[in-house]
Amino acid sequence: METVIKFLIFSHVAAGAVSLITAPIAMVVVKGGSAHRVSGKIFLWSMVYIFVSAVILGTYHWKPFLLMVSVLSFYLVYSGTRTLHQKQVHLGKGVMWYDWAVGVVCGLFMLAFLAWSIELMVNGTNVILILFFSIGGLFSIVTELKRYRSRNESRYGWLFNHIGRMVGGFIAAVTAFSTNVLNFLPGVAQWLWPTLIGTPLIIYWIRTYRKKLDNGARITDLVQLNKR
Repeated sequence: METVIKFLIFSHVAAGAVSLITAPIAMVVVKGGSAHRVSGKIFLWSMVYIFVSAVILGTYHWKPFLLMVSVLSFYLVYSGTRTLHQKQVHLGKGVMWYDWAVGVVCGLFMLAFLAWSIELMVNGTNVILILFFSIGGLFSIVTELKRYRSRNESRYGWLFNHIGRMVGGFIAAVTAFSTNVLNFLPGVAQWLWPTLIGTPLIIYWIRTYRKKLDNGARITDLVQLNKR
Protein backbone atom coordinates (compact mmCIF):
# COMPACT_ATOMS: atom_id res chain seq x y z
CA MET A 1 0.00 0.00 0.00
CA GLU A 2 2.81 2.40 0.83
CA THR A 3 4.28 1.85 -2.63
CA VAL A 4 0.96 2.83 -4.20
CA ILE A 5 0.73 5.92 -2.00
CA LYS A 6 4.26 6.99 -2.93
CA PHE A 7 3.44 6.56 -6.61
CA LEU A 8 0.26 8.61 -6.20
CA ILE A 9 2.16 11.39 -4.43
CA PHE A 10 4.84 11.52 -7.13
CA SER A 11 2.35 11.38 -10.00
CA HIS A 12 0.07 13.90 -8.27
CA VAL A 13 2.94 16.39 -8.04
CA ALA A 14 3.92 15.69 -11.67
CA ALA A 15 0.35 16.26 -12.87
CA GLY A 16 0.22 19.44 -10.82
CA ALA A 17 3.37 20.71 -12.51
CA VAL A 18 1.89 19.94 -15.93
CA SER A 19 -1.32 21.82 -15.07
CA LEU A 20 0.63 24.86 -13.86
CA ILE A 21 2.47 24.98 -17.20
CA THR A 22 -0.33 24.22 -19.65
CA ALA A 23 -3.00 26.51 -18.19
CA PRO A 24 -1.02 29.75 -18.75
CA ILE A 25 -0.22 28.59 -22.29
CA ALA A 26 -3.92 28.16 -23.02
CA MET A 27 -4.58 31.63 -21.60
CA VAL A 28 -2.13 33.51 -23.81
CA VAL A 29 -2.39 31.76 -27.19
CA VAL A 30 -5.11 32.34 -29.79
CA LYS A 31 -8.39 31.15 -28.34
CA GLY A 32 -9.73 28.10 -30.12
CA GLY A 33 -6.50 27.57 -32.07
CA SER A 34 -4.61 24.30 -32.09
CA ALA A 35 -2.21 25.38 -29.32
CA HIS A 36 -5.14 26.46 -27.17
CA ARG A 37 -6.98 23.21 -27.72
CA VAL A 38 -3.99 20.96 -27.07
CA SER A 39 -2.83 22.80 -23.96
CA GLY A 40 -6.41 23.00 -22.73
CA LYS A 41 -6.95 19.25 -23.11
CA ILE A 42 -3.68 18.48 -21.34
CA PHE A 43 -4.70 20.83 -18.54
CA LEU A 44 -8.12 19.17 -18.31
CA TRP A 45 -6.79 15.62 -18.01
CA SER A 46 -4.05 16.71 -15.65
CA MET A 47 -6.75 18.18 -13.40
CA VAL A 48 -8.80 15.00 -13.66
CA TYR A 49 -5.82 12.95 -12.49
CA ILE A 50 -5.06 15.47 -9.75
CA PHE A 51 -8.65 15.11 -8.59
CA VAL A 52 -8.60 11.31 -8.50
CA SER A 53 -5.22 11.10 -6.78
CA ALA A 54 -6.12 13.88 -4.33
CA VAL A 55 -9.31 12.10 -3.27
CA ILE A 56 -7.28 8.97 -2.47
CA LEU A 57 -4.39 10.80 -0.80
CA GLY A 58 -6.61 13.27 1.03
CA THR A 59 -8.68 10.44 2.46
CA TYR A 60 -5.73 8.18 3.29
CA HIS A 61 -3.75 10.89 5.10
CA TRP A 62 -6.90 12.86 5.95
CA LYS A 63 -6.09 16.22 4.44
CA PRO A 64 -9.51 17.90 4.21
CA PHE A 65 -8.21 21.00 2.46
CA LEU A 66 -6.72 18.84 -0.30
CA LEU A 67 -10.05 17.09 -0.70
CA MET A 68 -12.03 20.32 -0.84
CA VAL A 69 -9.79 22.08 -3.35
CA SER A 70 -9.53 18.98 -5.55
CA VAL A 71 -13.31 18.73 -5.84
CA LEU A 72 -13.70 22.46 -6.46
CA SER A 73 -10.94 22.67 -9.07
CA PHE A 74 -12.19 19.54 -10.84
CA TYR A 75 -15.74 20.82 -11.07
CA LEU A 76 -14.69 24.23 -12.33
CA VAL A 77 -12.54 22.72 -15.08
CA TYR A 78 -15.14 20.05 -15.91
CA SER A 79 -17.98 22.58 -16.25
CA GLY A 80 -15.67 25.03 -18.03
CA THR A 81 -14.92 22.38 -20.64
CA ARG A 82 -18.50 21.14 -20.96
CA THR A 83 -19.79 24.67 -21.56
CA LEU A 84 -18.12 24.53 -24.98
CA HIS A 85 -20.64 21.81 -25.87
CA GLN A 86 -23.52 23.84 -24.41
CA LYS A 87 -23.56 26.83 -26.72
CA GLN A 88 -27.34 26.44 -27.06
CA VAL A 89 -28.15 25.93 -23.41
CA HIS A 90 -30.56 28.87 -23.69
CA LEU A 91 -32.53 26.68 -26.11
CA GLY A 92 -32.48 23.72 -23.74
CA LYS A 93 -29.79 21.90 -25.69
CA GLY A 94 -26.37 20.48 -24.80
CA VAL A 95 -26.79 19.56 -21.15
CA MET A 96 -26.47 15.82 -20.57
CA TRP A 97 -27.56 13.69 -17.63
CA TYR A 98 -23.97 13.26 -16.49
CA ASP A 99 -23.57 17.05 -16.27
CA TRP A 100 -26.35 17.02 -13.69
CA ALA A 101 -24.89 13.97 -11.95
CA VAL A 102 -21.40 15.46 -11.61
CA GLY A 103 -22.83 18.76 -10.40
CA VAL A 104 -25.12 17.17 -7.81
CA VAL A 105 -22.42 14.87 -6.43
CA CYS A 106 -19.87 17.69 -6.16
CA GLY A 107 -22.53 19.97 -4.70
CA LEU A 108 -23.44 17.46 -2.00
CA PHE A 109 -19.76 17.05 -1.17
CA MET A 110 -19.28 20.81 -0.81
CA LEU A 111 -22.47 21.06 1.25
CA ALA A 112 -21.22 18.36 3.62
CA PHE A 113 -17.84 20.09 3.81
CA LEU A 114 -19.58 23.39 4.59
CA ALA A 115 -21.61 21.80 7.40
CA TRP A 116 -18.46 20.19 8.80
CA SER A 117 -16.55 23.49 8.78
CA ILE A 118 -19.46 25.27 10.49
CA GLU A 119 -19.46 22.60 13.20
CA LEU A 120 -15.72 23.14 13.73
CA MET A 121 -16.24 26.90 13.97
CA VAL A 122 -19.02 26.47 16.54
CA ASN A 123 -16.72 24.25 18.61
CA GLY A 124 -14.00 26.89 18.60
CA THR A 125 -11.75 25.69 15.77
CA ASN A 126 -10.73 28.51 13.43
CA VAL A 127 -11.33 27.22 9.92
CA ILE A 128 -12.63 30.47 8.45
CA LEU A 129 -10.73 30.05 5.19
CA ILE A 130 -12.00 26.51 4.70
CA LEU A 131 -15.50 27.85 5.39
CA PHE A 132 -14.92 30.63 2.85
CA PHE A 133 -13.80 28.23 0.12
CA SER A 134 -16.66 25.83 0.90
CA ILE A 135 -19.21 28.59 0.44
CA GLY A 136 -17.52 29.75 -2.76
CA GLY A 137 -17.40 26.22 -4.13
CA LEU A 138 -21.05 25.52 -3.34
CA PHE A 139 -22.08 28.82 -4.92
CA SER A 140 -20.15 28.00 -8.09
CA ILE A 141 -21.81 24.60 -8.41
CA VAL A 142 -25.33 25.85 -7.71
CA THR A 143 -24.84 28.67 -10.22
CA GLU A 144 -23.91 26.19 -12.93
CA LEU A 145 -26.86 23.90 -12.16
CA LYS A 146 -29.21 26.89 -12.35
CA ARG A 147 -27.66 27.78 -15.70
CA TYR A 148 -28.72 24.39 -17.05
CA ARG A 149 -32.36 25.34 -16.49
CA SER A 150 -32.06 28.97 -17.53
CA ARG A 151 -33.29 30.24 -20.87
CA ASN A 152 -31.91 33.75 -20.37
CA GLU A 153 -28.23 33.19 -21.14
CA SER A 154 -26.81 35.53 -23.74
CA ARG A 155 -25.75 34.22 -27.12
CA TYR A 156 -22.09 34.12 -26.13
CA GLY A 157 -22.57 33.33 -22.47
CA TRP A 158 -20.81 30.03 -23.04
CA LEU A 159 -17.58 31.93 -23.85
CA PHE A 160 -17.71 33.98 -20.66
CA ASN A 161 -18.57 30.89 -18.63
CA HIS A 162 -15.66 28.99 -20.19
CA ILE A 163 -13.20 31.75 -19.33
CA GLY A 164 -14.42 32.16 -15.77
CA ARG A 165 -14.50 28.49 -14.91
CA MET A 166 -11.25 27.39 -16.56
CA VAL A 167 -9.32 30.25 -14.98
CA GLY A 168 -11.15 29.59 -11.72
CA GLY A 169 -10.01 25.97 -11.81
CA PHE A 170 -6.45 27.17 -12.39
CA ILE A 171 -6.76 29.53 -9.41
CA ALA A 172 -7.85 26.60 -7.24
CA ALA A 173 -4.89 24.53 -8.46
CA VAL A 174 -2.46 27.37 -7.72
CA THR A 175 -4.02 27.74 -4.28
CA ALA A 176 -3.36 24.08 -3.53
CA PHE A 177 0.22 24.49 -4.76
CA SER A 178 0.70 27.61 -2.66
CA THR A 179 -0.56 26.11 0.58
CA ASN A 180 1.63 23.03 0.17
CA VAL A 181 4.83 24.58 -1.21
CA LEU A 182 5.05 28.32 -0.56
CA ASN A 183 5.55 27.96 3.16
CA PHE A 184 7.53 31.20 3.40
CA LEU A 185 4.28 33.16 2.92
CA PRO A 186 2.01 34.00 5.89
CA GLY A 187 -0.81 31.49 6.32
CA VAL A 188 -3.61 33.72 5.02
CA ALA A 189 -1.52 34.91 2.10
CA GLN A 190 -0.84 31.31 1.06
CA TRP A 191 -4.57 30.79 0.64
CA LEU A 192 -5.71 34.08 -0.82
CA TRP A 193 -3.12 35.49 -3.20
CA PRO A 194 -4.17 33.30 -6.19
CA THR A 195 -7.79 34.42 -5.79
CA LEU A 196 -6.86 38.08 -5.29
CA ILE A 197 -4.77 38.06 -8.47
CA GLY A 198 -6.84 35.68 -10.59
CA THR A 199 -10.32 37.12 -10.00
CA PRO A 200 -9.53 40.57 -11.44
CA LEU A 201 -8.01 38.84 -14.47
CA ILE A 202 -11.22 36.87 -15.02
CA ILE A 203 -13.25 40.08 -14.79
CA TYR A 204 -10.89 41.89 -17.18
CA TRP A 205 -10.90 39.13 -19.81
CA ILE A 206 -14.68 38.70 -19.75
CA ARG A 207 -15.27 42.45 -19.95
CA THR A 208 -12.79 42.74 -22.82
CA TYR A 209 -14.49 40.04 -24.89
CA ARG A 210 -17.95 41.32 -24.03
CA LYS A 211 -17.03 44.87 -25.05
CA LYS A 212 -15.59 43.71 -28.37
CA LEU A 213 -18.72 41.70 -29.14
CA ASP A 214 -20.98 44.57 -28.13
CA ASN A 215 -19.02 46.86 -30.43
CA GLY A 216 -19.75 44.65 -33.42
CA ALA A 217 -16.92 42.14 -33.48
CA ARG A 218 -17.84 38.71 -34.75
CA ILE A 219 -17.21 35.74 -32.51
CA THR A 220 -15.02 34.27 -35.25
CA ASP A 221 -12.81 37.37 -35.03
CA LEU A 222 -12.06 36.51 -31.41
CA VAL A 223 -12.26 32.72 -31.23
CA GLN A 224 -11.42 29.97 -33.71
CA LEU A 225 -14.56 27.91 -33.42
CA ASN A 226 -14.35 24.16 -33.80
CA LYS A 227 -16.04 23.19 -37.05
CA ARG A 228 -17.93 19.97 -36.37
